[in-house]
Amino acid sequence: MIMPQTNTSHFVKAEGLNWHVEEMGQGHTILLVHGTAASVHSWRDVMPLLAESHRVIAIDLPGHGQTNSLASSNFKLESMGNGVAAVMDIMSVEPQIVVGHSAGAAILAYACARKLLHPQTYISFNGAFYPFGGWAGSLFSPIAKLAAFNPFLPRILSGLASRTTVEKLLRDTGSTISPEGVDLYFNLFKQPGHVAAALGMMASWDLHGMEANLARLEPTAVFVAGEQDKAVPADTADRAAARCRNAKSVHIQGLGHLLHEENPTLAVEIIKGTYK
Repeated sequence: MIMPQTNTSHFVKAEGLNWHVEEMGQGHTILLVHGTAASVHSWRDVMPLLAESHRVIAIDLPGHGQTNSLASSNFKLESMGNGVAAVMDIMSVEPQIVVGHSAGAAILAYACARKLLHPQTYISFNGAFYPFGGWAGSLFSPIAKLAAFNPFLPRILSGLASRTTVEKLLRDTGSTISPEGVDLYFNLFKQPGHVAAALGMMASWDLHGMEANLARLEPTAVFVAGEQDKAVPADTADRAAARCRNAKSVHIQGLGHLLHEENPTLAVEIIKGTYK
């Protein structure tokens, strides 16, 4: 278990999976989707602040956190986009605002472009719309491809995980998060199933149609970039915004790939549209 079970936590069956959902607050709905190797825990400080004025829903992606996974096909961008939309449909929810971090932003862009979701506002935090470059590309691509052929690798990697290595991995994204946050990621990385899901996403990720998806986005779009992000170049936000009809990019100084965990108050201001 990654987060304590509370009355905010429940499960929704959709697309053959049992999706873990965290929900709190009342009002217009905001949907939050995390990135690769994370879980709903990454929104832990954002959700309560948003819930003061909104209904907030966060979903664990397939194989991540407490959502199960049945097949490698669950890790494709299209499958995840269809699945997230199916969860909303089963819950009879139409989010007014959708927010994605990293790969989660790409998943939501796909769902909105295909008109599976119809929000008024789309927000990306360090959206991963293009293949990883730099250290992330050189490290994850070979490991992800190897994992696709070696079912034992996730168990080996999770067994080798230590808090020190996880802390360094997080720091290498350009972000410094709280000790509590490091512990939560460490707990995730100790689970072979979670590691397998993260590697499965990386091995299955096909972004060749992403620019076309961005061009189809109808909601007002905000692409946020942490200037210290070492996983996704900050100019990715500008490139993505340029593809959209009604979009802007926002660069945040001094924060990295996990900017919504580093400064949740700022993230909430951006989501609510009060950031200046």
